Amino acid sequence: MNVNTNVVKKTQGRRKIAIKPIDNQHSRHVTFSKRRLGLFKRASELYILTGAEIVILVQSLKHQCLFTFGHPSADAVIDHYVTGISFSSLSSSTTDEFNLQQNNQYYSHMCKDLEEEKKKKENIEEKKVVNIDDNNNGGYWWNEPIDTKGIDELEEFMVTLENLKKNVTTRVDELSMLNGSSSSNSTMKIARFGGEDQF
Repeated sequence: MNVNTNVVKKTQGRRKIAIKPIDNQHSRHVTFSKRRLGLFKRASELYILTGAEIVILVQSLKHQCLFTFGHPSADAVIDHYVTGISFSSLSSSTTDEFNLQQNNQYYSHMCKDLEEEKKKKENIEEKKVVNIDDNNNGGYWWNEPIDTKGIDELEEFMVTLENLKKNVTTRVDELSMLNGSSSSNSTMKIARFGGEDQF
């Protein structure tokens, strides 16, 4: 059997590294993330093998974020340590109350998020529609008076109107094809409309 001893390894493989502070900030962050996940995995395996209650608190240096791992949960293990009452010895009603409290907190948090999203949506809708002015322009940006606009603003306005016209034409064609009617009639009307109002 002929074995080629000149084969070059493509990777360095697992090497023993010196345990000392890492100077490079990026390398330190990567090492922190990988080792943290490895630590949590080992803690999970220890729980599965022995049934021990485990909690790990890790704070990152870069963003000052706190990462927790616990089984059955970090809060339960900490409460057991502080009060001396085991999570497993709690009655089912206390457990249900604990779960209900957590669910209520989650629900109220989600409600706040929903309200914030509704406010964001309202702000976006308000920005889409221009306030109706004295000329009663319908409240839409394309009905804004152009008398006060400069040449650059007018050119930008013209390009935007042309894009709007293309989008409307495309959508009308799509809807016409879906409805099975002739799209040429609707396209002709839009083309004629565009022809009358030259920019």
